[in-house]
Amino acid sequence: MDNASPGTEFFIDNQFDIDIERSPISLKNYRAFKQLKRIIDANNYDLIHCHTAMGGMLTRLAGIDARKRGTKIFYTAHGFHFFKGAPLKYWLLFFPIELFLSKYTDILITINQEDFEIAQKYKMAKEHIYKIDGVGVNLERFKPLSSENRIEKRRLMGFSPDDFIIIYTAQFIHRKNHKMLIEALPSLLEKIPTLKVIFAGNGDTFESSQLLAEELKVKQIISFLGGRRDIDALCGISDIHVSPSFQEGLPISNIEAMACGCPIVISNIRGHIDICKENKNGFLFNLDNSPKMETSIIKLFSDKELYNSISEFNKSSVNKYSVKKIVDIMGTIYNEHTKIKI
Repeated sequence: MDNASPGTEFFIDNQFDIDIERSPISLKNYRAFKQLKRIIDANNYDLIHCHTAMGGMLTRLAGIDARKRGTKIFYTAHGFHFFKGAPLKYWLLFFPIELFLSKYTDILITINQEDFEIAQKYKMAKEHIYKIDGVGVNLERFKPLSSENRIEKRRLMGFSPDDFIIIYTAQFIHRKNHKMLIEALPSLLEKIPTLKVIFAGNGDTFESSQLLAEELKVKQIISFLGGRRDIDALCGISDIHVSPSFQEGLPISNIEAMACGCPIVISNIRGHIDICKENKNGFLFNLDNSPKMETSIIKLFSDKELYNSISEFNKSSVNKYSVKKIVDIMGTIYNEHTKIKI
């Protein structure tokens, strides 16, 4: 619920807290499966909609008997672990699992073009496969700040009006690849003397990233903020969003930053290429091409006309990612495939 706007109401009859681990071989996931099965069998649901790799796997297995009684199971894939360029072990492990689970998936929702094409090719759902534009961003919360508000929020957070702020909102895990951006900072600092960096997120590589920043003598320009609930304010005071991630589905962090007017500089991978149109709303770079990432950042810093044009484009083009639009689309899909009318 971190992205919920203040005052947002959620209509929830029951909430069950279940610990699910990322690893498919974790014993905790067996206990999670047993809990899910008890809940599903006890409640006679018309529709179950599951998300993410492990949550989706366990729920679909736990719902096998429920499907025989007429329950429809929807699964939103937030980015298959098997994709073009993925390690072979990902294909050997996760592709057979997803293929097996497809017979227990009535409706599959994908959020990027590559996953949609793979799902269609291998018929990974019993009834229908859809592609939608992510899970939705609350555009009432993520929106540009006025000049005065931006300056004031910067002051309160310890930044000056002249700072050029890069933000990267992501968990500190290997696949988010903070290392690539940190290693580029000494070179960037030579060209952008007012450079500042905001990292919002926690995770396994948090401490090693801080150590790397110390070694490269750039820690003084980085704010390692940890987990935050004010991502909207952080995006609002930032100039650009940079993501050197190795793997994404359709990353909401980029869209949140775009909605606040930030151009994006992001790795040329699945999910990112669904969002970024070169020179229109940002720039793409290959993961083995740090100079292209650096050049793109410097270009946005030095070319104010280009920066302003991309910023305005992003503010006006994010409506298709709004949570309202996505909810309307999902309501239509539910109506089409279930007895539930929304």
